[in-house]
Amino acid sequence: MSASGGAEVRALEVNVFYPQIPIRSVREPQMVQPGLSVDQMRIVRFLRDPATFGGRRPAYFNTAVSHLFVDGPHLYVLHKPVRCDGYSCQTPEERWHWCEAQCMRAVPRTGRGPARPLPIVRRANRFFLGGPGSIQDWVLKISCASVAVDSGLITLNQAA
Repeated sequence: MSASGGAEVRALEVNVFYPQIPIRSVREPQMVQPGLSVDQMRIVRFLRDPATFGGRRPAYFNTAVSHLFVDGPHLYVLHKPVRCDGYSCQTPEERWHWCEAQCMRAVPRTGRGPARPLPIVRRANRFFLGGPGSIQDWVLKISCASVAVDSGLITLNQAA
């Protein structure tokens, strides 16, 4: 049991920059981590909640710069509030610009890409993926024919 009285939840942590390092099991992120706001930790908990994805628990990965959530053929990327070498994603507005830039990179010649920014909104004191409400943050939603998670590597497979 955790200090909050709920069951302790375990998560997978993957270092995508060094895939030869094996997967290890870690505890759920604490409410406050260095460089991570309390608001973003609440959003991480919302995105890890099975109710967010129709009762399915998404696979969760914690990287150096992002939180990754895999639900079926969808990958949701929540960028951490980081700043280094002139690159900043510290505010929700800067994370929206990051999402837009990633979408533009993913747009093939057809003019339609597999990625799109999706707002995390708050209404009636609850978080929701998209819809009306006060925008709290942004995730990049990447849709593929399938997303495979194997040995700590995430593979996006495009439809033929």
